[in-house]
Amino acid sequence: MSAQLLSPDAPAATLVVRTLRIEEPVDLLGHVPADVSGAWIRHGQGFVARGTAWSVQTSGPHRFAAAGAAFRALAEAARVDDEVRVRTSGLICLGSFSYADASERPSTLMIPRALLGVHDGEAFLTVVGVDEEPELPVSWRDLFPSTPVPRAPLGELEVEADHTPDEYQALVQQAVAEIRAGRAEKVVLSERTAVRSAEPLEPAVMLARLARVYPSTWVYHLEDVVGASPEMLAQTEEGRVFSRVLAGSRPVADDGELDEIDRRAFRCDAKELSEHAFAVDSVVDRLAGLAEQIDVSAEPFVLRLPGLEHLASDVSATLREGTTSLDVASRLHPSAAVSGTPREEADRIIAELEPQDRGGYASPVGWMDSRGDGQWAIALRMAHLVDERTVVLQAGGGLVEASDPVSEHAEALAKCRPMLRALRGDHPA
Repeated sequence: MSAQLLSPDAPAATLVVRTLRIEEPVDLLGHVPADVSGAWIRHGQGFVARGTAWSVQTSGPHRFAAAGAAFRALAEAARVDDEVRVRTSGLICLGSFSYADASERPSTLMIPRALLGVHDGEAFLTVVGVDEEPELPVSWRDLFPSTPVPRAPLGELEVEADHTPDEYQALVQQAVAEIRAGRAEKVVLSERTAVRSAEPLEPAVMLARLARVYPSTWVYHLEDVVGASPEMLAQTEEGRVFSRVLAGSRPVADDGELDEIDRRAFRCDAKELSEHAFAVDSVVDRLAGLAEQIDVSAEPFVLRLPGLEHLASDVSATLREGTTSLDVASRLHPSAAVSGTPREEADRIIAELEPQDRGGYASPVGWMDSRGDGQWAIALRMAHLVDERTVVLQAGGGLVEASDPVSEHAEALAKCRPMLRALRGDHPA
């Protein structure tokens, strides 16, 4: 099956891009527009975007290549005047891809009309015109006013999972039975939870809350996905690639941390180490052909996030010339951290046990510049935006032969907590 370009009428246009330095400090989280069309924020840096100058939608097994080719063709013809020349200035695209080759949800690359960015303390505004010079505002604040003040606290949210606890735990048992029968070594199962509100749910407010409470994650938004991912799939810069692999988790009550005895036990847990090793090996194996001189953390370290701790390993390598960040993301997706081992058999089991298409869940989300450098996280700790009052959360965990259904269900619930709190406003925006 070949890739399908779903937006063949995407304009064969010449983009005119202007990036201007902002000569004052900018609190990015204080200027997430109410009509935000995209965002990428970590430690108060990154960007927020408004409008769409160009976009392309693709589907099928070659959706990454088709989208990348469309962007490269556009970038080659673009006229770019970038007086700042830092990461994310100039011409960049945002992207959100779907998990499965057969997904009904299209994958999207988008270039915003306006982008407010901060990198290493330097603030800038990028505006994009289509076949003409972009209109420059009198002040950057005209395009990016203050983040909306949250409405009064939402009333009670209606929260409904696809399965009861017993039903989900039974699915875990089925997946573990497949593993014990030798059909797979690891399977990552997930659960969907619909959340409905009587009041409108505002993506701008959700983004600001997530970025303030979970600053070390990559907070993202594009199209129908919003979330705060702790896992970097593919980050490239000047010929180097970096990937952070997370697999193996421990929920912690009340946003606390494990004590040192429990943390040492976590780092030595055979089940968690086995799950983690599958994920690291999948990244290293798939980098072959794209990269050389691959380095991996000597041993997993513990990444601490509010209410959840993970086993983590960092992988870095030298990229072969001409390889883009999207090329790497395409090769690595789906890693064993979100699929399983072997990939094809794990995805078959997932398709049988999960009743709904994963859509944008556990898929690459991020950005890329005209040189091909960029950052692609895995869309985790996320929600699909269904309408202005409904979102669908999705989270799960890796299963191996020793997995316990009750513990796995608790882990899936813990991974929904960040989005639920952003929706409820448990923390201030």
